[in-house]
Amino acid sequence: MTAPATELVALAVFVGALLGAAFTDFRQYLIPNRYPAAIVLAYILYAMSHSLEQGLWGAAVGFAALLLGAMLLALGVMGGGDAKLLAAAMLWAGPSLAPTFLMVTAFAGAAIALVWLTPFRRLMPVAPAFPEETTPATADVDTAHRRMSQPLPYGIAIAVGGFHLAATHAFN
Repeated sequence: MTAPATELVALAVFVGALLGAAFTDFRQYLIPNRYPAAIVLAYILYAMSHSLEQGLWGAAVGFAALLLGAMLLALGVMGGGDAKLLAAAMLWAGPSLAPTFLMVTAFAGAAIALVWLTPFRRLMPVAPAFPEETTPATADVDTAHRRMSQPLPYGIAIAVGGFHLAATHAFN
């Protein structure tokens, strides 16, 4: 079954915003607000061609993801851009696709983390610098700790999960 034209436009905006967010997160470790906002607006366009109940369930899941993202941001586990992008993508997942979306996103994030720990990391942009507060005696321990605590461009993993959602919506 194919989707109507408005759904295809909404899906194209969704995928385009995911691509933009993944690219800027990879290059700058930053996800501008315009990408999650575009995803939310695209979802509104998409939801207008579906039942009100389906749209509200998607909004509930997105809001719950935003609350969870805010808690993870407060704990320093996730960046603000990642939290907003995840919440916007969760709108598209709704309750029925949320587990699959989160699983695909987690696997993609694990792959990124594994690449981060290999020599292939040199192909990735340099993470933002931390202030220098080391002494020669703690330099090795501090270097290892810094490497493990540097940010990951997790927007890429969220985008991979979002691509899966877009494909699911487009081909079902």
